[in-house]
Amino acid sequence: MNKIFKLIIFVSIGILFISCGSVSNDIKFKQGATNYNVILRKTKDTENLIIRIQFPNKITITNNSFSSETFITLDYKYDNVPTGRDLHIGLFSQEGNVLMKTTNNSRKTIPSNKSLEYVYYTRHFVESTEAIQQQFEPYVQEMLEENKDTLHIGTVSDFKKNHKELFERLTKNDSISVQFLDGNKFGERISVPVEW
Repeated sequence: MNKIFKLIIFVSIGILFISCGSVSNDIKFKQGATNYNVILRKTKDTENLIIRIQFPNKITITNNSFSSETFITLDYKYDNVPTGRDLHIGLFSQEGNVLMKTTNNSRKTIPSNKSLEYVYYTRHFVESTEAIQQQFEPYVQEMLEENKDTLHIGTVSDFKKNHKELFERLTKNDSISVQFLDGNKFGERISVPVEW
C-alpha cells in the first residue's frame, strides 16, 4: 500500500511540473517568405508621394505542449515607428491561394501538438525625402496612369533586390510577439525577431 501511495505522489508531482512549465518552452515560431505582393500606397493629394509599404510575411505558431494555448493578438513591433503611431498589421488565414481576413483582436486557440498559420501584412511608413521618393517614381507614374492609390509590385524578395537599403532600414530590429492567456488573464509574452 505504501508503494502505491508513493507512486501516486510521484506521478502527481510530475504532472504538476509538466503543467507549470513555461509557455515559451512549448511554443515555436517559424517565419518565411510568401509569394504575395508587396503593396505601395500613395497620398491622395497632388504631391503623389508613396507614404506606406505593406510587406507580406508568413508565420506558423506551433504548440508542443500537452494542453491548448490561447492568445488574442499577434503584435508587430516596428523599430522605426514610435509606439502609438504604428498601424499594426493586417492578419489573414490562407485557404488555398486565397487570403481570408482574420480579426487580430479575437481569441485564437492552438490545440495541443498543433499549429496555426497566418499571413500578415506590415504597414511601414515611408519618409517623404527626395532620396527615398525617387526610388518610387516609376511606380507613382504607373499609379497615376491607372488612376490608383495602391499598387502591387512583386514579392518581398523582388523588393529586397531592387530596394535593399530601404528594406533593411524599414525592417531592421522589427519583432513580432504573442501574449498568451493564463485563464482569463494575460500570461507570458513571447517575442521573436522578424525573419524575412
